[in-house]
Amino acid sequence: MAQDMPGTGAAAGGTTAVIPGEMAARVDRLPMSRMAWEIALLVQVGWACAASADGISARLYPFIWLPRHVMTSFEYSVLYALETGISILIGGYAIGWLADRIGRRKALILSSVLAGVFIWPFGYVTSYPALVALSIADTLGFAGYLAVNVVYMSEMMGPAVRSKVIMGAQVLAIFLLAVVLASLIPHYWIPGQYRRYLWLLAGLNIVVALVLFWRMPESPRWLEARERRDQARAIVERMEARVIKRHPVLPEPDLTPHQVVAEEKTRWFAPFGRQYVVVTVLLLVVMVLGYGGIVYGSVGYRFLFLAESRHYSAGFIFALAAWAAAASAAVYLLNALFGQRVERKYTQLAGAIMFAGGWWGVYATHNTPALVTFFVVSTVGTTLWQFSMWVYIPGNYPTRMRSLGTGWTDGVGHLGAWGGVLLSGVVFTAAAPLGWILLITIPGALLPASMVAIFGKRQRRRTLEELAR
Repeated sequence: MAQDMPGTGAAAGGTTAVIPGEMAARVDRLPMSRMAWEIALLVQVGWACAASADGISARLYPFIWLPRHVMTSFEYSVLYALETGISILIGGYAIGWLADRIGRRKALILSSVLAGVFIWPFGYVTSYPALVALSIADTLGFAGYLAVNVVYMSEMMGPAVRSKVIMGAQVLAIFLLAVVLASLIPHYWIPGQYRRYLWLLAGLNIVVALVLFWRMPESPRWLEARERRDQARAIVERMEARVIKRHPVLPEPDLTPHQVVAEEKTRWFAPFGRQYVVVTVLLLVVMVLGYGGIVYGSVGYRFLFLAESRHYSAGFIFALAAWAAAASAAVYLLNALFGQRVERKYTQLAGAIMFAGGWWGVYATHNTPALVTFFVVSTVGTTLWQFSMWVYIPGNYPTRMRSLGTGWTDGVGHLGAWGGVLLSGVVFTAAAPLGWILLITIPGALLPASMVAIFGKRQRRRTLEELAR
């Protein structure tokens, strides 16, 4: 029985009610199954393909644009900052909000289409103003995935299996993106066949959009939170029918921890309401610092560092990136298998410590075996911090605003990518490499990880509805 919540309807801009959360309870009692893995793996393949468009200039500038004098180093910094900052801010917020309005499924399909449409022109455009426009457009699709992909997977499985399945599927995403799409293929195709590389990325994203349209169900939690319970029930019944083939006896759903606040519309600024403003501000600060340092502040200039300061070739650099990504995938797989025994926020802290230690090792050494070892350690640390944060953020918000809250914190957090990348570019040019390494490791990694470890929520084995209260 739905119960009206006095006063909340006006605040939310629509009718608001508390409902028992039957669909959420029925989904959460489902055991680990082939269906859960199919959903998670499909979404993570889509994420990896969309992410291949993110920061494309970091792969093209040192080996294509720099030798041809297409732009200056400062212009590259501006371009990369627009690509990883403003574009993801716009896309994460807009598509995150849209996912709470029209559904997770449609938002992810749209994201794949956008990623495919805007990546291939980078092979043919050399005008700097045109590249600026493209840089704002080309990561809109990836921004949508950042806002929605973990939200969707979290809503499709219960707390007993959620972490293991999501993090296990993320291993495939790490390997596909960081090893194959961003390292091995560029190793063979950049600079000689870079246009073929861009067309490959475009085609993969369009294929993913078609597969999502064919195989991806809508989130029953989202439908229930929008009071479309008949549609939600039909999807849950199909999910149960698939699981029953291997698990004939399912436990009865427990409605006690699954009360859902349902409403017709959600305000754009709902994550800053009285109940969620503290966690939203904390996550915003953490993501601004982290994206400016441990993620884009390091990724945007690590190839330049290896090429200019250590004089390694493009082939060596992309091969090193592939090996480092493979090691990251292996470590994250161990995290998926055993990491749920530890609070996720402590995994993020461990990742930041590895990243900082790795880069200080890279700076201190000048022989290749030691540099390779420390570079791999730093890359593993980035992966642990970044992917754990993406799993951590959606659990802080209720279903009615989960994509919006994720879009706000992750999207606005990319202002750190914008400002941090520009600052990294200036520091890299003026004081490379010491000043740059200080910037990305201390305020850009250790500080935000410590903030989450101290002030963040504990999330182990709790339902999404419990976490969001």
